[in-house]
Amino acid sequence: MPDSPMSIKITPEMKEYICARSTDLRVATTCEGPLIFSVKVSPPKATDSVVAVGDRKVYISSLQAQYLKVIDERMMPRCALEKKRR
Repeated sequence: MPDSPMSIKITPEMKEYICARSTDLRVATTCEGPLIFSVKVSPPKATDSVVAVGDRKVYISSLQAQYLKVIDERMMPRCALEKKRR
């Protein structure tokens, strides 16, 4: 998997969220736009770019890597946001 030469900003809240997960994550394309999922839900592909966040890796789909400038809470699936609010 290619390492990411690009500079993508990650908000402090998302860094905390990513580091607190028990698995690596992947930014994938969905009908709602780019969302971040566990690699158990959306496995990484050989063409993904990789960004290290603490002990975790964030895989970014090659399609999203072309356009992505920031990883922020807008990329969290709605179910994760609803859990966070409780």
